[in-house]
Amino acid sequence: MNFTLNTIVVVGLIKFLLILTVFVYLFRFISPFFIKYFINRLTNKIKHFDANEYSPPPKKKIDKAEKEVGEYIDYEEID
Repeated sequence: MNFTLNTIVVVGLIKFLLILTVFVYLFRFISPFFIKYFINRLTNKIKHFDANEYSPPPKKKIDKAEKEVGEYIDYEEID
């Protein structure tokens, strides 16, 4: 059997395309189950979420003294 480089490349390309097609169809078949699983998991977490347990951190009040950093100094340009 005398295989040339072109036939080896073509056979490799066909094998790659076949494997890629199989993976795509498997992913299309399996992905709805994964999506359904993750959506059900998320809805269960939301159902058990108690809004009273969660409270955002209290906002820190900024005093006027803290707000005033210093006075504005206008620098003049020296020629």
